[in-house]
Amino acid sequence: MDASIGDGSHLILPGEFVMLKDILAISVHERNLSIDSEEAREIAARLIDLYQNGVRDLTALRAMAKLF
Repeated sequence: MDASIGDGSHLILPGEFVMLKDILAISVHERNLSIDSEEAREIAARLIDLYQNGVRDLTALRAMAKLF
């Protein structure tokens, strides 16, 4: 088992980054936000935090992005 899973140190690979970027883009669009707004940065930071701490399921990440 990888000791880094769940401790916030997971390296985000290019394909994973694209997935997170797509979730962010959808979330920003649904809220009518600018991608460079403070709210968008907060959503991005939270998505990255969730992912690095073990939330890998696309459906779960999308659902959680709606809660921010």
